[in-house]
Amino acid sequence: MGRVPYWNISYGIGIDLLAVPLIIIFLYGLYGHWKRIKQGKARLTFSLRNSSLKIGPVYIGALFTKGILGSRIYKKLFTGVAHGFLFWGMFLLSIGTALVFLNVLFGLPVFKGAFNRWFMSFALDAGGLAALSGTLFLLIRRLAFPPEGLVAPKARPGFVLMEVAITVIILTGFLLEALRIAHNGFDEGAFVGNWVAGLLGGGDSLSLHQIVWWGHGFVALAFIAYIPYSPLIHLVLAPINTSLAIPVPGPKMGVLDFSAFEDEEAEELPSLGVCKLTDFSRKRLLDFSSCLWCGRCHEVCPAAQTGKSLSPKGVIVTLSEYMNKDKFQDDSLLDEISANAIYSCTTCAACMEVCPVSVNQPKAIMRMRQHLLMERSEIPDIMGQAHKSLEARQHPFFGTGSGPNDWRKDMDIPSFEEGKTEYLLWIGCAITYEERTQKIARSMVNILQKAGVSFGVLEESRCTGDPAKQMGNEFLFSEIAQQNIEEFTSLGIKKIITMCPHCYNSFTRHYPPLGGLFKVVPHSVFINSLIKSGRLELRNGEQTICYHDPCYLGRRNNIFAEPRNVVASLGRLIEMPRNRENSFCCGGGGGNYWAEEEGTRINQARAKEALDTGAVKIATACPFCLLMLTDGLKKYADVEKAYDIAELVNNQLKDG
Repeated sequence: MGRVPYWNISYGIGIDLLAVPLIIIFLYGLYGHWKRIKQGKARLTFSLRNSSLKIGPVYIGALFTKGILGSRIYKKLFTGVAHGFLFWGMFLLSIGTALVFLNVLFGLPVFKGAFNRWFMSFALDAGGLAALSGTLFLLIRRLAFPPEGLVAPKARPGFVLMEVAITVIILTGFLLEALRIAHNGFDEGAFVGNWVAGLLGGGDSLSLHQIVWWGHGFVALAFIAYIPYSPLIHLVLAPINTSLAIPVPGPKMGVLDFSAFEDEEAEELPSLGVCKLTDFSRKRLLDFSSCLWCGRCHEVCPAAQTGKSLSPKGVIVTLSEYMNKDKFQDDSLLDEISANAIYSCTTCAACMEVCPVSVNQPKAIMRMRQHLLMERSEIPDIMGQAHKSLEARQHPFFGTGSGPNDWRKDMDIPSFEEGKTEYLLWIGCAITYEERTQKIARSMVNILQKAGVSFGVLEESRCTGDPAKQMGNEFLFSEIAQQNIEEFTSLGIKKIITMCPHCYNSFTRHYPPLGGLFKVVPHSVFINSLIKSGRLELRNGEQTICYHDPCYLGRRNNIFAEPRNVVASLGRLIEMPRNRENSFCCGGGGGNYWAEEEGTRINQARAKEALDTGAVKIATACPFCLLMLTDGLKKYADVEKAYDIAELVNNQLKDG
């Protein structure tokens, strides 16, 4: 006997009618989310170079890869596969349910022939089995073996209820199929239903079938209606959030628009940074609503993993809870999160990299940091001294024993000349004022001269303003950046070589919105091009070298291959356990080079990881990373082991 809709059920249409008010409840729940999200503000957008297909504000590639396919979920293999089984299994079952409904309304012949055998029976049984196995894995893991991030700083309530409901829906669905088969006979293709029917044996199953049918229908409809009020709202919000996130690495901070402060007719000046939910943009509020509380950000955060008060998950959870409690005007938000936690962020963006739903945790944290500094003048003591030095001297290295020209002592270095010099070699403050990193500049000068590159430096050493931006002072950053842009323009500078990824990031991300458009290349990339073109010849080396990815070069700007090519030309490259986009921060970002750390020092944790590779030398391509690793290594080794790429290349240049 073929399948018949509402078989053995009187007034089965009642389930379909009940669906109407429950769908209204579902839509009202979605409206509640929109009503909260729309209380955010629109922010000034800025242009970033990317080639992604875009329709309006929606990035199509991100929508499908991250939003629908959930590509980042699979970074944890077993959890990813379980999610995949659950999602795609339920997706198949939803299609099957829709086809049954179309059969009832329009007589669509879905219960006939090969389609019935291979899709309505076999595929739906397979989908149900996959969904059940995925749900049980996630439920057991959550209850018995929760990973650290799932429960720290707190677990999200509601998931267990929804996972139990899914399990009940699938099991009752299989039982319904088995009861039908037990009465009507073997159903070709329904391998699960046939097996369960065999376990049931004979007997009158019609009454039980009716009870299970109605129970299954009520639970399924209630489950759907409850989705907007449960953690499963991410099924709706996550694809939207990922599709609206600019597919460029890093937090995409942009620059603040200060024009409103010049409006003499404005009744009230806008808040600098964020102190309450209504100060955030709608996209940020969508971030907070989309967060899964999965804790993957917590598990990779250098601050959270070394005993600091910051947990990126904890920050987003607090923001989400304020939203759910309609505390949009509550300015206790920053005190709830704490200034200590906000300033502990190294802005490494590891949290963004692993987030399955493209939440921008660093941007939310930085917006709050801006308010702490620019509105409240709250900043940790040592970082505050660096900030005062920036304001007074335009560099943050207070108490330095090095003068602005010490790095070039006894060297003949050309100054940039308009119309004659091709590249500006940007020195930057970290290299100028720290004795250890001055070797990077001297090595780079020798490399460029050896390769016959037309380059020059500025007469006066200066900073890009990046430390000010990282500490939260957008006013100071804009002031320093605009001074640099004016000088670059007056000198006719078009091409810049940087030795600091923070400088590179500022020149390429934050200067263009202010009018500074230059061709900028990191020194590791430039050195790689010189080696490839044959303009540099190196002596063969047998040494083993591990490479530490600077966050602002790698994760924020996707520059991974070129530094490794350089290291590989110097010796045998050994990868650290956490590398490339999954690299672990040195601890110096976000202004935390000038910070007194609580808990384990991040640079010591990373230095130990580098030493454990057994490599003879540790290479990096950032002066801050070099300084942090050099300091971190002091706990474990008495000899110098950390070097910048330029130093290693300079030491292995062939004579002649």
